[in-house]
Amino acid sequence: MTLAPRTPTHRHWKALEAHLQPVKGEQMEVEEFLNTWDVSREELAFICDCSVTTVNHWFSQGKHCRVPTEKHKQRLALAHHIWTTVETEPEYLQLLREMYNQKRRRK
Repeated sequence: MTLAPRTPTHRHWKALEAHLQPVKGEQMEVEEFLNTWDVSREELAFICDCSVTTVNHWFSQGKHCRVPTEKHKQRLALAHHIWTTVETEPEYLQLLREMYNQKRRRK
């Protein structure tokens, strides 16, 4: 028996808005991100949803130099926000999330 899709409520939309809020106007420079988080260029590419070649160009000099786009800076800000939140999240919320994810995998 398949359940019909649910319509998101106002509460659902507010929760999504709250989650996406750090991205709306917030951006983070690569240097600032790297001063906080020790990640490789491959990991930066994953976070920013771009190629390692693009990331390497951010650190280049001369005609091959590129600057991160607004999208890249927003993704860095979002990663920073999520990682900072996870560090301060109470242990019981982490446990609840793990339980929820295990339940979803069984289906």
